[in-house]
Amino acid sequence: MKVLVVGAGTMGHAIAEVVALAKHEVYLVDIKEEILKQAKANIKWSLEQLLAKGKISSVDEVLLRIKTSTNLKEVAPLVDLVIEAIPENYELKKRLFEELDSICNENAILTSNTSSIPISKLANATKRSDKVAGLHFFNPPLIIRFVEIVGHSNVSDSTIKRLEEFARSLDMEYVVLRKDVVGFIVNRLAIRTFLEAVKLTEKGFKYEEIDALAKIRLGYPMGIFELADFVGLDIIHDVINEMIKEDLKISMPRMLKELIANKRFGIKSGAGFYEYGFAIRTPRIDVERIYKINPVHMLATTINEAAWLIKNGVSNAYEIDKAMKKGLNLPKGPLEYADDVGIDKIVEILEQEKKNTGSEEYQPNELLKELVLNGNLGKKAGKGFYEWKYEKIDLGNIRYEKRHDYALITMRREKRLNALDEEMWRNLNEAFNKAAQDKAIRVVIITGEGRAFSAGDDIHVMSNWKSLNEGREFFERTIGPLVMNLMNYEKPVISLINGIAFGGGLEINLLFDIVIASEDASFALPEGLIGAIPPLASTLGLSMLNRKLMRYCLTGEQFSAEEAKELGLVDLVVSKEQLDIVAIEFVDKIKRLAPLSVKAIKRSFNSYKSIFLNSIIIGANELASLVASEDFKEGMKAFIEKRMPIWKGQ
Repeated sequence: MKVLVVGAGTMGHAIAEVVALAKHEVYLVDIKEEILKQAKANIKWSLEQLLAKGKISSVDEVLLRIKTSTNLKEVAPLVDLVIEAIPENYELKKRLFEELDSICNENAILTSNTSSIPISKLANATKRSDKVAGLHFFNPPLIIRFVEIVGHSNVSDSTIKRLEEFARSLDMEYVVLRKDVVGFIVNRLAIRTFLEAVKLTEKGFKYEEIDALAKIRLGYPMGIFELADFVGLDIIHDVINEMIKEDLKISMPRMLKELIANKRFGIKSGAGFYEYGFAIRTPRIDVERIYKINPVHMLATTINEAAWLIKNGVSNAYEIDKAMKKGLNLPKGPLEYADDVGIDKIVEILEQEKKNTGSEEYQPNELLKELVLNGNLGKKAGKGFYEWKYEKIDLGNIRYEKRHDYALITMRREKRLNALDEEMWRNLNEAFNKAAQDKAIRVVIITGEGRAFSAGDDIHVMSNWKSLNEGREFFERTIGPLVMNLMNYEKPVISLINGIAFGGGLEINLLFDIVIASEDASFALPEGLIGAIPPLASTLGLSMLNRKLMRYCLTGEQFSAEEAKELGLVDLVVSKEQLDIVAIEFVDKIKRLAPLSVKAIKRSFNSYKSIFLNSIIIGANELASLVASEDFKEGMKAFIEKRMPIWKGQ
């Protein structure tokens, strides 16, 4: 195929190189010879890098396929396909398409690499609108092997088919937009994320913090503001302007206007949101602070816009997510993310923001509301934008949910603050066994329902123990199997402490791998106050954490989530609304590791815990021995009667 690329700038010469590498004959046209000379030099340098890496066998062979010219009228009649890559100015592009229409052969397809201008406007400037389409590449096209093929109401099926064949010949993946909308898929959605990120800066967060959130928590290859600087703030400004012209309920950020006015266009001008030079000092980021930002607030309007694209027949969920993943190299698309965190949560945040701001841009799309109304909430329901493997089983007061590739175990004895009785211990063990046996499950999450994770062992059960043997038998027969199971468990376990974690409800967390607590969570080891002891905390806990835990074993004092974090009991403290969101982020991070590597890490850690098994047994025996004491009986009785115990030391 003979291909004409008009415009030899950053994108134009890069597209010409990609097309020539695919063994097409290329004509590269610009208005000045010096521009073409620089473009050819850039292409040669790039090809030399490919040669050095062994990806091509000859630089000259590729260069021979690229002919440069300043005479558009001379070369345009020779080609089958035109790719326009001139500056983002509608009048300029319109005049070019009018000229191309008059000089190209009647079968030639005319395409634009525009980022913001509606393709239908350019098509209407010609007499061959059926052969005009968008062909939107991403910078740099040599690395980002993806293109958006953009149709409109008059484009023919044969034109789209020929462009699909062309994309495949370039070894590029693609999506086809069935309708022409400003910004297409990727830019349209990326702008939504960008605008919400800007609003976060207005709430006091720094560019660096928001970018760190994107990279550390969401797994993005670049931060929101880093990407904006890379793309070019002038281009982003143009896309937003076009979206505003199309009556989208958005406004131009004041800070973007100021940056443009000061000629801070991003990397290409040496400064944008960040400064670019040889003496850049990378600022230190307080990683804890990025957990103060709820990423759903930044992505809710992006998801809402994606729902609009589906509702209006522009694309479908799979193609939208594919475009975002391939075009921006994201680990997951916005609609998969919505299914992960829950579509009901997305709608809730949109409605909350609309109430707070009065802005129509937060009005939830009808598709989102329909999904929520029908109970299609995402992974937690088995269906959302996608179908997921889902299973829900109630094991007495324990609920087990398989959410595609992770399991959620919820303690559901809310009225008793999820206190651990015999049934609960056994059902927890059964739930963990079920997750262990399911090969699809990569990670297990455990939490409690209501305002408590677990208030610990049920005092009413303990008060029925009458002898040393009864206490020992309960531990060996009821608690022991779960403890031993978790000591040797080969799948990662994430604990979400959503409130009270006292006694055994705290101690069981010593057997989990990642512990995330809500800001209002509270902890205590009050066993000594009722004549018992914390058998895990006073053995395994002291060994794995440090001597500081001894204070709480000896006093029964309550302590906060932040204090638990300082002790090493808790890994991360977040707001309650983010508890499950952060858990899913950790699930995603764990899933990036090879399954056998995860298993090997767990086995290694389990072998370390097993060193303290004898101490745990001693602790359990000490607890059992206290059951027969007068003090234990007094402690149980005083607790039930809600009075201070009178100790005798017997």
